[in-house]
Amino acid sequence: MRVPDEILKCVVFIGREHGFTTKYIGTAFFILLQEKEGQHTFRFPYLVTANHVANAVDGAPFKIRANKRTGEVAEIEANESGEVKWYRHELGDSVDVAVFPWRMPSREFDLLAINTSIFFTPAIAEELHIGAGDEVLVTGLFKKVTGKAKNLPIVRIGTLAMAPDERIVPTKLGDIHAYLIELKSLGGISGSPVFIRQTCDIAHGIHKWGTNENTVVQAYTNVVHLLGLVHGHWSIDPQEIDSPEVKHVDDGINIGIAIVVPATQILEVLHTEELIEMRRKIKEEELAKHKGSTMDSAAKTDFTKSDFERALKKATRKVEPKKE
Repeated sequence: MRVPDEILKCVVFIGREHGFTTKYIGTAFFILLQEKEGQHTFRFPYLVTANHVANAVDGAPFKIRANKRTGEVAEIEANESGEVKWYRHELGDSVDVAVFPWRMPSREFDLLAINTSIFFTPAIAEELHIGAGDEVLVTGLFKKVTGKAKNLPIVRIGTLAMAPDERIVPTKLGDIHAYLIELKSLGGISGSPVFIRQTCDIAHGIHKWGTNENTVVQAYTNVVHLLGLVHGHWSIDPQEIDSPEVKHVDDGINIGIAIVVPATQILEVLHTEELIEMRRKIKEEELAKHKGSTMDSAAKTDFTKSDFERALKKATRKVEPKKE
């Protein structure tokens, strides 16, 4: 089944200079948080990736590789003067999520943001009967083939294998709360968005073969929810391939189970005190400047690459939490 454009157009590649070239190390994607104040709607865009990807470029200049509407690709300079601040989860490195706020280019760049309203939550799982066995989609950087003229994100398809509701998934960060999906992760996909596809019943009154027991026919829809982001995978020693124990070996064989940080943990980062206060200040400033008009904090329509690089410095400024 065809993948929706939002899945392909929400991702960018993150890299750092390596000699005269850029070495791409991971994937990031755009999300959009909407907040209403009376009749006014504010849209706050963020770039999201895995915390271990953010750590690899933290404190140093890095590049964001994004497609332009003209069909070309652009490398956007970021953090040249240390202006980028990544916001992380209050639980620290055990939650592999990092975000920073910025204005997403609206015309020059061919990018789409994932609205937080489609984030997968336990409530959505219960309401729509989504769970283990449903199809998942991952899009991100395939370092062997990144594309020369433009970004070429790879799409990988699998299934939701397990959805624990506690911190029991063993990783190098310790036991974490994560989903497990049956899909081979690989270098460069860290930080990639993971979507889960909703199924639907399309036929009733069908009997199971050889019985009078009723069943239904199901099919995938084009409705997706953001399940989370890719943390990594397990690799094991080839000699232990049949062992019931899974002990990660860095140069071992990928066992085909990827680890996904839940989208709810991205939401938790967005609702940390500092980011809440940053949004509050922006809303107050915008409402004061435009009394009586409909407000929108999204990027202006003629946003260019130069505007974008300047906006990185403005949007990532630190805002002190409000004191009680």
